[in-house]
Amino acid sequence: MPLHRLEDYYPDYRETLADGQMDRIGSYSVYAQGEDKVGSAKDLLVDDSGRFRYLVVDTGPWIFGKTVLLPIGLARFDYDQNRVYVDDLTKSQVEHLPKYDDDMVVDEHHEAQVRKVYQPIAQGRSNRQFLGQNYGSKDRPDETAGDLRRMPPLGNTGSTSADEGDLRRIGPLAGSDRLTVSSTMEDRQTAIHHHDLPRHSPSLYDQEMGYYGLSDEDNHGLLRSYEERLIARRYQQD
Repeated sequence: MPLHRLEDYYPDYRETLADGQMDRIGSYSVYAQGEDKVGSAKDLLVDDSGRFRYLVVDTGPWIFGKTVLLPIGLARFDYDQNRVYVDDLTKSQVEHLPKYDDDMVVDEHHEAQVRKVYQPIAQGRSNRQFLGQNYGSKDRPDETAGDLRRMPPLGNTGSTSADEGDLRRIGPLAGSDRLTVSSTMEDRQTAIHHHDLPRHSPSLYDQEMGYYGLSDEDNHGLLRSYEERLIARRYQQD
């Protein structure tokens, strides 16, 4: 599945997240376990469904300026300190990661190399309760509301109903039973009915939850909230 830089996919992401702590992703420093600074965050990569998949990390002097990809599930965020921690990350692992360039196309081979290096860390997350598996829908109890396996990519035209079809054919949403984005000070967070968001077919990212799954244990709740706010914004615009 193609990957996109955050600003390319969400051109107005800074305005959408202006009241939060993710509008300047470049302000985050990245640390290995303890206080060993690894580098700085440069960007986020998202897939065709708009989900965060990788943090782009400039390792600076730690590995002679090498820029690498970090699967988003392995990044533990400290939003107050503008820090990202990667537990058990070693210098040797970073040295063996393939180099990432801003203008390159990240293909399957590149991603496979990335996962191979991070495999020991990802395996350590096997007992996590991932957010996509514990957000339920009152209206659709048979569905896991946040489960990424149920969301089609943006622009899909192969569905048979408006609920699952191309977002561009659905048109503006209206009514209290639809997705709404509040701009009031009292309710700055996006009010999202999960079952109203676009659903996509299963992808490799959905199967490799150790690398890409978000969890409360890793302080990903706010990150998930920002992700869904961006998807909601794009959903409205389309």
